[in-house]
Amino acid sequence: IHIELTQEERTELAARTRSQRMAHRDVLRARIVLLLAEGCSVSSVARQVAKTRKVIRKWGERFVKKRLEGLHDKAGRGREPAFSPCDRSALGKTRLRAA
Repeated sequence: IHIELTQEERTELAARTRSQRMAHRDVLRARIVLLLAEGCSVSSVARQVAKTRKVIRKWGERFVKKRLEGLHDKAGRGREPAFSPCDRSALGKTRLRAA
């Protein structure tokens, strides 16, 4: 997979790989794309991140087609959230007051 990054994309992906707050899966996807952009083979990236070649190809191809937007999960994937965004916001404010 041949990936050429713009400077903005490279900066954003590098920031994602250093993030302490971002979900692990998002950090992993950013790392995969950066390694592919550096010219690493699919097999080499798979070994480095301990994932299958199929996973590496999936995220590399999605990035090529949709760029940064392609690294997000498709709508409807995963478990329904237990709390709405409003509930999470209220919980966060409650935690801040309690601390």
